[in-house]
Amino acid sequence: MAETDSGVRNSISAEPTKAFFVDMLVRDIPLEQAVLDLVDNCVDGAKRLAKQAERPYEGCSVKITLDQTQFRIVDNCGGFDIETAREYAFRFGRPAGAKATSHSIGQFGVGMKRALFKFGRHFNVQSATSNEAWAVDVNVDEWEAQPGWSFPWAEFQDNGVSTAKPGTDIKVTKLRPEVALKFGTAWFRNSIIGLIKSKHRQFISDGLQISVNDFRIDATNIYLLVSNGFTPGTDILTFTSDDSAPVTAKIIVGVGTSSPKEAGWNVICNGRVILEADRRTVTGWGLLEEEAGKTLIPSFHNQFARFRGIVSFDSEDSSQIPWNTTKTDVDQDSIIWRKTFQRMLEMMRPVINFLNELDADIDESTREKSALLDFVTKASPQRPESFSVKKDFTAPARGSIVKGPKMIKIQYSRAIDDVNFLQDALGLGSAKAVGEACFDMILKRQRD
Repeated sequence: MAETDSGVRNSISAEPTKAFFVDMLVRDIPLEQAVLDLVDNCVDGAKRLAKQAERPYEGCSVKITLDQTQFRIVDNCGGFDIETAREYAFRFGRPAGAKATSHSIGQFGVGMKRALFKFGRHFNVQSATSNEAWAVDVNVDEWEAQPGWSFPWAEFQDNGVSTAKPGTDIKVTKLRPEVALKFGTAWFRNSIIGLIKSKHRQFISDGLQISVNDFRIDATNIYLLVSNGFTPGTDILTFTSDDSAPVTAKIIVGVGTSSPKEAGWNVICNGRVILEADRRTVTGWGLLEEEAGKTLIPSFHNQFARFRGIVSFDSEDSSQIPWNTTKTDVDQDSIIWRKTFQRMLEMMRPVINFLNELDADIDESTREKSALLDFVTKASPQRPESFSVKKDFTAPARGSIVKGPKMIKIQYSRAIDDVNFLQDALGLGSAKAVGEACFDMILKRQRD
């Protein structure tokens, strides 16, 4: 009978080998992002413990230790139970019926496993709730050689978490050579600190303590300038459907201190920063009107170093939020993103117009004498959380603010030999000073 006759083979195996699967799983994720995925899981635990208070995560902590021999992350954020570990936590992808954390940021079901395999060839995971504790210990080389896809239970060791101190303790050893090399450098550790500081700024500001190699990370915040007649624009959009949780998008646009590094759009999903100071066409910069080739929004340059834009998406069901699976960008195909994006452009335009006016006032009057720049500089910084009511961006028009007599810039050219002669004769240090001195002398003569 031919080998392909029915009954000889009931099916053709298409299962991937474990080694192939692991290699593909970790190939396209940066090492830094894998670390952030584990921090995201800790944050979700803290969300389950959040208190109704000004600092809802006060008392929750995440401690990361990394060097050329190991990676370890320990939190006191409540842990997860045996059923969750057995049925959901170690599955590749999020199965139907998995317990969901409201407003979670670790919703794709691949972050922890991907990070463990990315880091090394041996990992131990221990977790404890107030009622039970469990442990999993995996030698990846041995696991890949064995049939089946399950992980073995291990004996729980009270080395940092317990039923008295609920939380999760993850340790990875036998690091991959390229991982050990990076983990052993001060540059990588500083990079991780910077990323956590920016990506989890809201949670740190709300009381969550995160440390890397005993260095405690402080919160960084976005500030917008506010004064009488000078306020950011705010809008709140709500997206609803019959079969999923609603999504709220809050958009804030305004002006901050002059800092090219901080300028641009910040996109936040359930409290997790996805894009920081983004200045790509994805968030509207350099956008052209296709039909007419007209510039809708200019490309970024330092003239717009004061622009601040924040869009925050929030939903009980995080799968409805427009972000990609690695939480490094927005999902541009999402209807929610496309509709929000249109409103972002509409709100962005008045701020760009004002910054153009500010630049023109500085160019005409000089930085020292620009009344508009003086007004902006004296405005008070406020955090975006304080803007909760829909409102248009408002700013004073150029010329409506007076700082001493109204000024105008005079520009002209003269032969360099003549300018140098007057500069020496008058004992002045620049061509500009020569022009100002000559003007003042003629003005005084005419008025006298």
